[in-house]
Amino acid sequence: MDLLYLPPALRSNVYAALRYLPHRALSTHSISQTTIPPPPPETLLTLSPTTLNSYTTSLPPTAPQLKHAQTFFASSPPNILFTAAHFRSLPSSPHPEIAFLGRSNVGKSSLLNALFNTTANHTAYVSKRPGKTRTMNGFGIGGAGMGAAPLSGKKEAAWKRFGIGGMVVVDMPGYGGGSREEWGEEALKYLSKRKQLRRTFLLVDTEHGLKQSDLSLLTHLRRSGIAYTIVMSKADKLLHASAKIPGPVRLSNKLRELIIVQQRLREKLMEAYGDGREVREDILCCSAEKSLDERSGWRAKLGIDELRFAALSACGLQGDTAGLTRSASGLHGVLVQEDDSLD
Repeated sequence: MDLLYLPPALRSNVYAALRYLPHRALSTHSISQTTIPPPPPETLLTLSPTTLNSYTTSLPPTAPQLKHAQTFFASSPPNILFTAAHFRSLPSSPHPEIAFLGRSNVGKSSLLNALFNTTANHTAYVSKRPGKTRTMNGFGIGGAGMGAAPLSGKKEAAWKRFGIGGMVVVDMPGYGGGSREEWGEEALKYLSKRKQLRRTFLLVDTEHGLKQSDLSLLTHLRRSGIAYTIVMSKADKLLHASAKIPGPVRLSNKLRELIIVQQRLREKLMEAYGDGREVREDILCCSAEKSLDERSGWRAKLGIDELRFAALSACGLQGDTAGLTRSASGLHGVLVQEDDSLD
């Protein structure tokens, strides 16, 4: 068609359209050739209280608070205050208490030795026979320490000489496996009736997960309104299985695996509880054997300081966000044993 035969007004519109088309085609071509940038790489997770543990009811500890917790436990070795096979034999001490429970041979004694910092110069004996801890053993930590020993010929209970400002860690008999049924009955009396008890820490093997005995006891704690925290012991089996400390990428992947394990544990607990409520208790992860900090000289065990802080928090001794310090007292400590009673 000859554009010259078109009316002037229509001809100007056609010319304008022809001028627009090449520009439009060029623009469309440019857009089609534009490369879409790839998504940003996944951020690597590094070891911290929030990546190692699952905090849902409490705030993660700050670095000064972790230092305070380490100093509180490491500066004053534990003192055995009492040993009781039956609830009625427990002393009416004025000190706040926390209790550690777990299935037989779950690694409770090893964990307590790491908590007390008694593994550096001693070797804890962990029995290969389940259920060797037959008594409720109370260890005094921190505070003003032990007072002077009584004069010769006089006797005074150790818990009466334990100074103010400290706490008592109670090592409970193991349950399940080879443990005797009556030990569990006495432990349940302690959990439900002991006024000094502030919180229970229940150990679960990270590698093997929750067993039916764990679920039964946790259900009892929940329904009875007894405060508890789940401690996933032997977390190094997942994060640090080999002798070599994992590199940044491998550590990040393992930490993500640990998060999934924690989520599945909550789901299993919610199913076992059957009350429709979420599982809001904190989950702490630790190891009594290994560290992931090359600068620590393998002394600072994985997650132990976070566990120490949780223990202090349960007793109201956690300090403020700036952290607190206390001087070493030079007290003589004891080592948690599983092969005999601590009379």
